[in-house]
Amino acid sequence: MRIGDFACRSQLDQADTLVLGVGNSLCGDDGAGPGLVEILAGRSLPPEVRLQDAGLPGWGLPSWLEGWSRVFLVDALDMGLEAGCWRRFRPEQVKLWLQDESLSLHQPDLACGLALAETLHLLPKTLVFYGVQPAQTDPGMPLSPQVSACLSGLADQIINDLGKTKHDSKAHPHS
Repeated sequence: MRIGDFACRSQLDQADTLVLGVGNSLCGDDGAGPGLVEILAGRSLPPEVRLQDAGLPGWGLPSWLEGWSRVFLVDALDMGLEAGCWRRFRPEQVKLWLQDESLSLHQPDLACGLALAETLHLLPKTLVFYGVQPAQTDPGMPLSPQVSACLSGLADQIINDLGKTKHDSKAHPHS
C-alpha cells in the first residue's frame, strides 16, 4: 500500500478508514506520526484502510478528517512520560487534556484543529488518537532510538484496533 493513495477520494468508495500521521519528519521525534505511517505502509492492511502523512495540518485538520468514518491519528505529544512511550486517547480525553496543557508540538495545535472540525461537523464516527512521547525534536535530527523502537509495537496495536473498531461500531477505544 502506498502512502497517500486516497488523493482522489471518489475512486475509493470502499475506503472508510484513514490512518493519519501528524508531525514534521525533519525535526526528530516530531516525525513519529509520519514514521508510523511508513511502517504501516509495509504491512498488510484491510482494503478499506488508507494511510496519509499529514505533515503539520494545523487549521487544515478538518479537511483531513472530512468524509472518513474512522480516523486513527498519530502524533508526537509531550505527555511527561518516558521517551518512546505511547498512549491511546478518545477524542473527549484529548479535548480536555489539550485545553489545559500544551501537549502538541504544533501551532495551531491538535486542539484547535479538533475544535474546528467539531464546529464544522466534520468529525468521523470513530476517532482514535495515539500520542508518542518524544525524546528530542531538534531540527535536522532523525527519530530517537526510543521512538524508533516503539513504532513497530504501536503499528501492531493500531492494526489490532482497526479490526476491533470495524467489527464493533459502538466500541469506544480506550487508553
